[in-house]
Amino acid sequence: MPQTNLQTHSEETHTVEGAILPSSQGVSVAATGLAASNEPRIGDQHLQEKAMPDTLHTHGKTSHVDSSHWVSILEDIKEVRESLSTVDPFSLLEPTSDDRTSENPDLSLALGSEHGLKIKDILVSLPTRPICDMLVSRYFNARYMVLGIVHSGKFQDEYGEFWKSPQKAPVLWIALLFGILSVSAHLRLKVNADGTLNGSMPSPDILRQKAAQCLALGGYKTANAHALEGLLLYTQSGFMSDMKTTSRQWFDMGIILRLAFRMGYHRDPSTLPGAISPFDSEMRRRVWLHIFQVDALLSFQIGLPSMIPAECCDTHFPKNLYDADLHVGMSVLPPSRPSSEYTPILYGISKAGVMSIFKKIVAHTISLAPPSHSKTITLDAEMRGAYTLVPDFLKWRDISQSLMDSSEVILNRCTIELLYLKGLVVLHRRYIRYEHQDAKSESSRRFCVEAALEILARQADMHSAFQPGGRLQEDQWMISSHTIYDFLLAAMVICLDLSVRLESHTTAFVDERADHGFVSREIVALKTSQRIWAANSHLSSESRIASLALDLMARKVAERQASFSCGGDVYMDIPQVSLELPYMEPMSEMIDGSETLDWVSPLMEIESIMNDI
Repeated sequence: MPQTNLQTHSEETHTVEGAILPSSQGVSVAATGLAASNEPRIGDQHLQEKAMPDTLHTHGKTSHVDSSHWVSILEDIKEVRESLSTVDPFSLLEPTSDDRTSENPDLSLALGSEHGLKIKDILVSLPTRPICDMLVSRYFNARYMVLGIVHSGKFQDEYGEFWKSPQKAPVLWIALLFGILSVSAHLRLKVNADGTLNGSMPSPDILRQKAAQCLALGGYKTANAHALEGLLLYTQSGFMSDMKTTSRQWFDMGIILRLAFRMGYHRDPSTLPGAISPFDSEMRRRVWLHIFQVDALLSFQIGLPSMIPAECCDTHFPKNLYDADLHVGMSVLPPSRPSSEYTPILYGISKAGVMSIFKKIVAHTISLAPPSHSKTITLDAEMRGAYTLVPDFLKWRDISQSLMDSSEVILNRCTIELLYLKGLVVLHRRYIRYEHQDAKSESSRRFCVEAALEILARQADMHSAFQPGGRLQEDQWMISSHTIYDFLLAAMVICLDLSVRLESHTTAFVDERADHGFVSREIVALKTSQRIWAANSHLSSESRIASLALDLMARKVAERQASFSCGGDVYMDIPQVSLELPYMEPMSEMIDGSETLDWVSPLMEIESIMNDI
């Protein structure tokens, strides 16, 4: 795509371009499609589907980002590319001083640094029994950010035995204990209004460090009991420590996955030789459920393929059971409780069905073979079907209609629906393009944009709820980088679609007048999202990029609207008054107060991703 060098822009504009345009030392490459004997047929016309181009940057290091990453979509927007001059795109990608001096080293380094320590040296750092009791209780009674991979009853029995003779406990079990204490201390820190711990409360980072020392001392690579759970809690605590999802955690998951494969967690216990008890079988399924989902989300957010080959895995979803339904020595598992019963594991199970289809969608879109539109439609039906199976009380409803629900239920609903909508966006995103399209591919394009509009509506609803006096004012810490990433992805899709619409009008491809209301919705959503990002553009480069890109597209649309209005054409003659969208009524008050919303942590997570790509 041609690129125009214009006069020098503002420093912020250079910042945007630095993240989206390859330098002279970078290349943009398209994945080579495998040879196909027959071209895919869409309707009565032949349309050769091409693999979406991925992005490869080299500047002292090589980084690959697939076509579904929001930065890749941003690179496709013609108006953005043509309006920005070329500068070094890696000015944003250098590690910050905070990253270089991180107290959370790579897992492989941390687990190799026991330096001759003995367990008695590590136990000196264990908090007093009352503090440990409080943190353990808080962990097992929390309903958010708790993985459900440790059985509460079994752990309580082991915990009581531990205090009788701490030095005789298995070292890997002590690693598990330190991991639980660290995660619980993080939860306590986040819910405290002042964000501080009192003097008697141990530092979660120190507790995490002790967990790493125990993992190393206990020989986690030997695949003994508690090793995998200990590694997962160690990694989760690291995420909660600096609230950054980086490629470091993606590499950490590689270590966890290799250990899980070695221990056979990817195979359902019923298929494995040897006797695995019903209790252990169910707990293994819970652990794999978490690993499976974290790998999918981390890989997609980093812009790389999943590390789990689905064709090699057959582990069943766990049953919807309380911990009290399970006990060591049981001879048979009880039947699953109904999906209307909200057990601590139900959210993970409900999300897993949608996640399974999401993984299939990502694999379909990054395949080197030319994808077929019929397969796209099949996956669309599978994703919509998977979402219908989600229990009704875990499906999205407006936050204003959720007064009787806990914050974690509201956020869990949001997470599941955003995953569902994101799947539709990623699946149909390839059909938003400047080339000629037929009616069937046009329907896919609309599916993609409809899903993106729904995501931006959720952004507005949640933004309002996080304002002072809002329903979720005290729960801002629950928002994660995955959610913010979804908002960025949706915003870039709307930008790209409007860019294509502007271009297609000049070639008389689409009569925009027939789609007037739909375009209006896109523009209102774009302006709403732009105002949210602009109010927080001082917090990170990613929010600044989103704000400027959306503002640029809004101005381009306004210019085209004005030019056709002067020429007597009614193309995109959009009323300047607010449209009746469900989230628009409180928007003025919401945006005016947005400077009080803490978007720093999740946005810094996204910025750290760019620092590692």
